[in-house]
Amino acid sequence: MGEFKHKILKALTEKRTLEFKGWNWHINFGFNIEKILFAKTLATLLRSKINIADSLLILEAQFTGNFKYVVSQVKKDVENGQSLSSALEKHPKYFNRIYIGLVNVGEKSGRLVDCLQRVAKQQEKDLQLARNVQTASLYPSIIFICLLGLAALLSYYILPQLVVVFNSFDMPLPWTTKVLLAVALFIRKYGPLLLVLIIAAFIFIKFLIKQEKIRPHWQGFLMNIPFMGELLKKWNLARFCRILGTLLQSGVSIHESLDTTIDSLSNEVYKNLLKKVKAKVLAGLSLGEAIESLYKVDIFPRFVFQLISVGERTGSLEENLIYLAEFYEEEVDSITKNLANVIEPVLLVIIGVIVAIIGAAIISPIYEFIATLSASL
Repeated sequence: MGEFKHKILKALTEKRTLEFKGWNWHINFGFNIEKILFAKTLATLLRSKINIADSLLILEAQFTGNFKYVVSQVKKDVENGQSLSSALEKHPKYFNRIYIGLVNVGEKSGRLVDCLQRVAKQQEKDLQLARNVQTASLYPSIIFICLLGLAALLSYYILPQLVVVFNSFDMPLPWTTKVLLAVALFIRKYGPLLLVLIIAAFIFIKFLIKQEKIRPHWQGFLMNIPFMGELLKKWNLARFCRILGTLLQSGVSIHESLDTTIDSLSNEVYKNLLKKVKAKVLAGLSLGEAIESLYKVDIFPRFVFQLISVGERTGSLEENLIYLAEFYEEEVDSITKNLANVIEPVLLVIIGVIVAIIGAAIISPIYEFIATLSASL
């Protein structure tokens, strides 16, 4: 009976994985979707009373590529007597501190299935937030690339042929045409060098903002940009509340939860402030009091520490943090949708103006030549 159940579950898992492969390919733009499926499927198998070694054997058959190798290594370590959290800890590229910490708590408390489900939910929310932020920048990026393509097409193929025609008119050209021809000539002459310089500058800036002393200033600057800054603040607040709430729900102490949350955030402004909050919590203040004592309206709105303080007094801190996470996740979703609605008409106007200037610059001399030719006949 046990072998039959094992085969049935394996078949169901295989079918489920095949269904996810297409979806996985469609949205996996730099995200490790496999680690979410790993936690979800492992929780399902363990709930079905399949031991962890057999569960990992089933999981190993479901994945491909690098992650399949990772699961096989985790399986071997578990079979050799290591805990699941210790085995996962050897693969930090796929399993971060939150993931490993929750699995560790689940093993110690005997609630591994519940903790794996929380891991999957937290990782899914993190993924959704990141996708929302990336989606907001996708449309402007596509338009920018199209404009660069248009500039290259005009400069290298269309305008050089028109220059010959314009020179044959033997008449003064409008200023718009002169400017367009000058820009086209510049791009044609210095375009490759300009492209190399832009790429070099991009790489240098990217290297620069990764430096420990510069990164906080760069991230602080981004958070002061209208609209984008609001998006980044709400995104970091959503991540802070979701991670901390999930850890506390799983039974992790407030000190360990703050440590893991700080390590999991990528924004140095929030990390530095939370380090100060943690120091005050260690000194004896409650979490709400610690945040209130370092109150910065732009970083932690009053609404956040008030709800945290209420949660601490009523014993519902975890629920309040999850509520705050859901609130800010909805705010991020709303901002990204509105951002697309605001950017689209602005970009259309800019493109319209550019096309109109290019059209006028090309058509005006032709029209003047035809008018001059008609008058002389």
